[in-house]
Amino acid sequence: MDDRAVYIISVAAELAGVHPQTLRNYEREGLVRPKRTSGNTRRYSPRDIARLHVIQQLTQDGVSLAGVKLIMEMEG
Repeated sequence: MDDRAVYIISVAAELAGVHPQTLRNYEREGLVRPKRTSGNTRRYSPRDIARLHVIQQLTQDGVSLAGVKLIMEMEG
């Protein structure tokens, strides 16, 4: 999967079907780590977007963010 960080937060949020603030929360929780530009702007890669879809699916299935983090860590 592509690791080039190309999507700004608003586009990444739209692609993942969430609000940009949700992406900030996921970053704070350590669930996703977008790259940063020299101006400190978040940039998301297609791999990040795929990860966001997994996170969304798990949370929609009732898994807490702590549980999602544990699952993601176990999956490597």
